[in-house]
Amino acid sequence: MKKLSLLLGTVGGALAGYVFSNKKLRTDLKQAKDATEAAKVLGKHISKDGQSVAKEVGELAEQYHLDDRMQDGKNYVAKYYKSAKAEAEKFLGKKVKETTNVIKNAKKNVMSKMKTGKKN
Repeated sequence: MKKLSLLLGTVGGALAGYVFSNKKLRTDLKQAKDATEAAKVLGKHISKDGQSVAKEVGELAEQYHLDDRMQDGKNYVAKYYKSAKAEAEKFLGKKVKETTNVIKNAKKNVMSKMKTGKKN
């Protein structure tokens, strides 16, 4: 999880840097009436600058040998997924058992009250 938060922080920082360095983008964002319009403006600017951004990302990937680290990342995600899946199944299994017991008890109570003729 620490790596994911680092990645998101890096992407957010890169986007903030992009916004701060582009005066026209800042002006257009100020004029946006709502978040949807702001997203469209940002998308338009990013698509225009896409080639230069892609080139810089490629240079960063080479510099930090990200291709070599991708397999490590995939393995980490697969391991985390398996662990989370097992925990979720364990948790849901307990809740199903608890719910089944509550239903059985409620059924017994209803049946006993029906036999005795009591209401509520």
